Amino acid sequence: MLTELDFSVGRDAMREKPRNPLIIVATFVSRIPNLGGLCRTAEIFNAECLVVSSLKVKSDPEFLATAVTADRWMPMAEVGEHDLRNYLESKKADGYCLVGIEQATRSVSLETFKFPRKCVVLLGKEREGVPADFLPLLDHILEIPQLGLIRSLNVHVSGALTIWEYTRQTLLDS
Repeated sequence: MLTELDFSVGRDAMREKPRNPLIIVATFVSRIPNLGGLCRTAEIFNAECLVVSSLKVKSDPEFLATAVTADRWMPMAEVGEHDLRNYLESKKADGYCLVGIEQATRSVSLETFKFPRKCVVLLGKEREGVPADFLPLLDHILEIPQLGLIRSLNVHVSGALTIWEYTRQTLLDS
């Protein structure tokens, strides 16, 4: 016997549930599958917002296929590269800690970093990373330990690992 399930009550309850004060800034990310994957991951772990360079991405079939309906539930904001510095400074003024994911001289390893509750995570460009002129804005720069020969992870994977580590730490603290 097949029974119909009503998930609307659960979705309504999730809309009312406070989101984790974690903002993922993907303004520099240009590949549509990466943005769709980040949307899906951010929604799954109840992040506050996903920032992209253009909300037009939400109508792209490739984005929709990768996001798998997460775009319906995940709050998203549009901040272009030319407005990003002001956006990050405003979030810092609102009490958010600015964290970038990048291999840099002052980066610390993801597994040893203690995430603050209110956090903005800045992701870099595919292949290039976070532009050098944005690094001084950041309170912390994290890198993900890598054991193989290839020295860079896909930006969606880096974002997902970082979102999970933030969530893991938040779960342990509650």
